[in-house]
Amino acid sequence: MRGVLFLLLVVATRAVSLPSWRPVVLMHGMNGDSSELNKNVDALKKAYPGIYVHNLNILQKSKSLFASMESQMKLIVETIRADPKLKDGFNFYGESQGALEARIYVTKTNNPPVHNLVALCGPQAGVGECPTVEWPGVRQICADVGSTLDIYAWPFCSFCGFWKDNRNEDEYEKHSKWLAEANNEQGQHGEINETYIKNMESLNKYMVTRAMQDEIVQPSWSAFHQYWKWGDASRSDIVDLTETEGYKNNWLGLKTLNERGDFIRNEFNGSHTRYNMTWWLEHILPMFNNTL
Repeated sequence: MRGVLFLLLVVATRAVSLPSWRPVVLMHGMNGDSSELNKNVDALKKAYPGIYVHNLNILQKSKSLFASMESQMKLIVETIRADPKLKDGFNFYGESQGALEARIYVTKTNNPPVHNLVALCGPQAGVGECPTVEWPGVRQICADVGSTLDIYAWPFCSFCGFWKDNRNEDEYEKHSKWLAEANNEQGQHGEINETYIKNMESLNKYMVTRAMQDEIVQPSWSAFHQYWKWGDASRSDIVDLTETEGYKNNWLGLKTLNERGDFIRNEFNGSHTRYNMTWWLEHILPMFNNTL
């Protein structure tokens, strides 16, 4: 009997000593699916034995392209809240459009709360060219005529939600049906949502990653919450982060996070989301090394 009790005591002691890793949620990009992030799931489970990872198996392939951002965010929030293992909070990792969605979840919802937010190659400040490389010249044509055709209002188009014509700031704020509000960019007119700021400032760490050869998110600096200068027809002049109105006015809490040392920017020399896993293990994986 004493032997059985001793064995139970040993098992219980070991169970208590095991770390309770904070759960991780992963979100794939536009026109992608959850299988693209299986390599990341495997890496997480190998590095942190016993960790719970929810690789969001929703909005697969064309469903993530031909659904509005509003409807996509609604499904993401519902799916997260339906998982009882996430009720005490989690780390959120997203790639491409999924990186923007992960950040928007924090900005507008954050319940249950996110601890560390990792957004890789996300169009955080919007896109000004259609995200395709299949047909030479189409991206530029799309950029030139997008606003004329009121691309902001197209109902069955995800990237239309984060379209941003840099030719006219007032026109962008007037016509943007989603991004301008989500980024508190209507703030210069006194319409600041303080909750968005508080939600972002509640993060422990916010990491954003830019692909130096990104051919999908244009400009690639959008991943850093930066964009082309207003009125720059050549689309070559990127505004420094600290010089953007959003940063100076702290519309998303980025100034607070940066001054705390909790806004982390890194980049890799590759195309859109085509990072080397060795690089990922060194720079991204440590963001999930935390417990509840």
